[in-house]
Amino acid sequence: MTKQERTQVVKKVSISFIIAAALAVLLAGTALAAAIGIPQTLQEWFGRQWTEAGGGEEMPKEQAEVIKSLVQPVGNTVIDNDITVTLDSVTPGENVLWIMLKFKGEKLADRWDFRDFDLVGGPMEKEVMGGPTLHGMLSKDVGVLEDGTQIQLWMWQAPNGVNFLEGGEMELRLDGIVLLGKAPEPGKEGSKHFEELEGTWTLPFTLKPAENQTALAAKNAHVSATHTELKEIAGKTVTTESKKTFTIRDIQVTSTGYSFIRPKDAAGEFRIDAPVLQMAGNVTVNGYYSGSIVAVNPAEQKEKNVHGYWEFPVDIAKVESIRFGDVVIPLEKPKK
Repeated sequence: MTKQERTQVVKKVSISFIIAAALAVLLAGTALAAAIGIPQTLQEWFGRQWTEAGGGEEMPKEQAEVIKSLVQPVGNTVIDNDITVTLDSVTPGENVLWIMLKFKGEKLADRWDFRDFDLVGGPMEKEVMGGPTLHGMLSKDVGVLEDGTQIQLWMWQAPNGVNFLEGGEMELRLDGIVLLGKAPEPGKEGSKHFEELEGTWTLPFTLKPAENQTALAAKNAHVSATHTELKEIAGKTVTTESKKTFTIRDIQVTSTGYSFIRPKDAAGEFRIDAPVLQMAGNVTVNGYYSGSIVAVNPAEQKEKNVHGYWEFPVDIAKVESIRFGDVVIPLEKPKK
């Protein structure tokens, strides 16, 4: 069985272009997968992430309640061209929509991908289209069941102007499948001749609105940013790194994500690593950047508003600090 993690970026112009990058990691055998257990619901997936974050096998009641309150079962199934697609469940955050999908079909035995996909309706109708807008979708292969059902987790990153907590009537639209064949052997080039399967899988669902998330905050912090550059030195390509310190401000943390404002010069060549959340009990939760970085004041272009999400929803009452690299920033409830 193959475990994959890939990031796909959609550029919203007159038509949609999809750029996909795949990172394949070998997981030895279906028997091993069955032994360690394959999450079949979003609650089970978040439970596994909690354990890997250092929370232990038994999740505290308060943490479990946070996840339960946000996970929304769907259960819609569409069959086309002998391929069955099931939208199992969804979980909204301000900056991300977690989607658990299940796929079944004999033609999906090896590597494959959708030719095109889109998410429409609900909060997506509020997307700000001031010029070409970039947003993305990160997907992870969760595992394969004994009957051949493949389970994937999709994390749809919110574009500018979109807050998935608002809810609404939505549709996930999938079109066409590209069969990529077996994974190439190490050191060998894979096949360039791909087979395409026609098919359309439209999966409507109601995204229930969620209550406004309690936020923690910090006024500002000095964080390090890195610029990586490739240089030709004595006929060889050498990677060099340079660092600068930037002041970010208006740091906000909720149970599903975070945001902050950084100066424009930190948004270009220098990259600030995504933050890590520190919770009570030595639990550390990774953050991911989400969507495009937009100007706070487009006319001046001096500052950028950055937002992202956590690898799973967290109990905000147990959050102690947010960390950017080696910089630990205490958090407090904003003053009313």
